[in-house]
Amino acid sequence: MIMSVYDVTMRPLMAAAKHVKPIKKAEFASSLLRLFDFKIPRAFGIALSGGVDSMCLAYLSDAFAREHGTTVFAFTVDHKLRDDSSAEAKSISNVLTTQFEDPDAHIRHEVLELDWKYADKSPHVIERTARTLRYRALAKACVKNRIEHLLLAHNLDDQIETVIMRLLRGSTSRGMAGMRRVSWIPEGHSTYGGHHVKILRPLLLEPKVRLIATCLGAQLPWFEDMTNHDPTYTKRNAVRYLLSQPEKLPLALRPQNLAPLCERLSDKRRQADRAGLRLFKYEVDNGNIRFSRPSMTVVWKMRSEAYEGMDINSLASFIQRLVNMVTPLDLSDISSRRYREVVTKLLNRTETTFTFMNIQWTHSTKTVTRSPRVRPAYLNAEPNAEKLMASPFGAHKLQSEKMAKSRFSLKVNRPNVKEEKQEEVVEHHWTLARQRIPAFNQPAVVVMVPPSGWSDWKLWDGRMWIRLRWENKKDGPAPKPVVIRPFSDMDRNTISKFGPAVERTFLAKARVINGLDLFTLPVLHDPELARMIAMPNLKFCIGPRELLVESTPKNQDILTDRR
Repeated sequence: MIMSVYDVTMRPLMAAAKHVKPIKKAEFASSLLRLFDFKIPRAFGIALSGGVDSMCLAYLSDAFAREHGTTVFAFTVDHKLRDDSSAEAKSISNVLTTQFEDPDAHIRHEVLELDWKYADKSPHVIERTARTLRYRALAKACVKNRIEHLLLAHNLDDQIETVIMRLLRGSTSRGMAGMRRVSWIPEGHSTYGGHHVKILRPLLLEPKVRLIATCLGAQLPWFEDMTNHDPTYTKRNAVRYLLSQPEKLPLALRPQNLAPLCERLSDKRRQADRAGLRLFKYEVDNGNIRFSRPSMTVVWKMRSEAYEGMDINSLASFIQRLVNMVTPLDLSDISSRRYREVVTKLLNRTETTFTFMNIQWTHSTKTVTRSPRVRPAYLNAEPNAEKLMASPFGAHKLQSEKMAKSRFSLKVNRPNVKEEKQEEVVEHHWTLARQRIPAFNQPAVVVMVPPSGWSDWKLWDGRMWIRLRWENKKDGPAPKPVVIRPFSDMDRNTISKFGPAVERTFLAKARVINGLDLFTLPVLHDPELARMIAMPNLKFCIGPRELLVESTPKNQDILTDRR
């Protein structure tokens, strides 16, 4: 008899679940409270696919919400990749209604449909594309409902699959630590406010068999996506199929041996991240890292002596935070090995300029003359020999405080500042600026400005959020388009045509921008006038000032929350 993939992967777990203790509600609540830092939110979200893992999470989250007086938003993503996916999403809502008592009071269910209109469905990228679209939809739903915590049902089995996949990719020890219990939501950068949403995985340390036992004990139905059991569909499915037969794996790759290894590496990663965060905070607070909003560049005063002896992974974590202030790219999937390569370049000073993550790194030195550090004056008590010879101390007689002081000569020693030589110190600075944008790949965003009120926030070049409105209410129901694009030589010609006064104003405002950095900044382009009308970063306008602009860097709060 030929066994199906489902028989190999799930049926053994179903049989074992009958002899395993389910997850207790109090056990789950204790784990979740720690992830919440013991601050119960007004509401939190869960990703509800309908599988056994997410149904277990919904059941335990509902119990937590009832006990602590909060609300659960359950988001089901309809990937639109299977014919029955929409019907299945509706069935999940019916399960919540019939299985949970009065679910509307504590669980609110919402189906998020993915739009594949412009997405790539090629077999070799479909898994990654689906993941990107899924997290974007979840981030938007969380922002819309003012949710800062999204729970995922990843468990220990998922963690081991992740470690195996990263091992096959040649990941470092940080990658082999697997998924984090707390992290920032992927694709949060592409949704305004999405960078505030945290991913929590309260079931990450629990084996899948306990989740199945919990659903069986609560008599909860779930939906099996058979594509998850097809080893030819995705790489993860192939790994899952291998792990379902551990006796065929090398001893070191068996789940019981990978789990403790993963936990040890995770602890080391947490320690390195904390050290990197402390260093970043120190550099910011002491003015060694300065961010320029007009030019959107970072100047970092590098103190090599302060970093010697630090773990390279801690320094890599610090560099990641530094890069995130300037780069237009999403860093969620960048290997830590690449950051360590940058650390090696910086410490060895092998290069004075290089590019990394679409950032131009430029090294410069500055000789600074430092005044000597004036030592404070201090009192020096020297014994007076003549008075001490006549002192009755030798006979152990008590002396008054006044008489005791008279036995010593007090001198005030003041350091001679003139004798101290001023010292010259060479400071090393790195400037991080957006790499010159190539002409064939100019980022352009169209903003539809409504007749009244603000437009939606638009992310330009992965670095800046911008929204627009008319200063005075305009006539006509149709929104007007405004294009956001990089500064170019064409804009210089436009400015010169408006006369010397306008050109002098522009040059005065652009004085704070270094050379080519000007071509990495956004301008507002009016398609009707066929020219630029403003530069938000320089607060420079051409013509009537009837368009209001609000703009902020993508990582607007990186200097305050040090994420």
